[in-house]
Amino acid sequence: MADGGNRFPRVLSVLAIVIFRGVTSNIDNGNFDDGNNFDEFEIPYRRFHDQSHTPLHPVENHFWQSPKNLGEVSGVAVDPMGNLVIFHRGDRTWNYDTFNEDVEYQKKYRGPIRDNTVLTLDPKTGDIISGWGNQTFYLPHGIHVDPFGNIWLTDIALHQVFKYSASGVPQLILGQRFEPGSDIEHFCQPTSVAVLPGGEIVVADGYCNNRLVLFDKRGNPKYTIDERWITLRIPHALTVLPNRQVCVADRENWRIVCLDVTYSGFSQNVEPPYSIRHRQFGRIFGIVSYHGFIYAVNGVTSRNIPIQGFTIDSMNQNVTGYWSPESSSFKTPHAIAVCPYGKALYVSEIGPNKIWKFDLVSKSN
Repeated sequence: MADGGNRFPRVLSVLAIVIFRGVTSNIDNGNFDDGNNFDEFEIPYRRFHDQSHTPLHPVENHFWQSPKNLGEVSGVAVDPMGNLVIFHRGDRTWNYDTFNEDVEYQKKYRGPIRDNTVLTLDPKTGDIISGWGNQTFYLPHGIHVDPFGNIWLTDIALHQVFKYSASGVPQLILGQRFEPGSDIEHFCQPTSVAVLPGGEIVVADGYCNNRLVLFDKRGNPKYTIDERWITLRIPHALTVLPNRQVCVADRENWRIVCLDVTYSGFSQNVEPPYSIRHRQFGRIFGIVSYHGFIYAVNGVTSRNIPIQGFTIDSMNQNVTGYWSPESSSFKTPHAIAVCPYGKALYVSEIGPNKIWKFDLVSKSN
């Protein structure tokens, strides 16, 4: 069993099913559907939502120059100094013959990517400051930089999660090399990582398992959040709100799900998860949060749904704004990151293999 025989996660999952099922909120042009039980979690959340802040609006920075000759830019993050850190695939792409029916990577014979796959960019110019990660990764996906500057990466070919120091020294590896699986010791194409304020590690696992896996700060597995708790279809990206709730880009369900993922014991009140929907969301690929507001980008869904960015008030669960580049248009957004000082927002694309920079400005400006 995925929980390694620990009876606590089994009992907890039963409680979670009773508490979690059926408690969602849907947004359609900013209005809640009739019958949603929003009041059950609105009051607790107000303690953590800073009413002094208003959402900042992303405006394209026309002076920014995305580096040339990048591979598919699958992940973007911002370090504590405000520098952009990206994860790209070099000469690798993901197509129909990359994996077999058992989700085993079929191109190991090519060896790891020869280029530096982790690049730090100047936030003003886009120039590459430094790079590392050559001869290491096979098919990069997600990147997260924690408040201490540690860099967390996921590789969907290796089916692993990595923690590195800011200078590229390996600190921790989770998952088994080239071994897809669904128990607590394995991942199957993990997509994203988030680190909670207490150091707990949350992994979105990902394309195959459609679950979240929680680890303590030392990397010891605790339990999984899967269909027994909430049904996800490709949890593609993660972000952490000020109240420690984790929000998930539930890509193929066309929604954002926010939930508590840590429990100190049965005496703790477990707040139910909620989902945020909007008729223009389509497939949400990337999400990030700043001061309780969520910034999200969708991807190709249908001709009736434009590809764009969304600003979302996570407390009231309404879309407060839409945004996109002014000089061109999004084609295949994949990931999004925000500066910890609220100065800038970055979006990476797969296809054009570029990064957009947006300045975050007050709407009154």
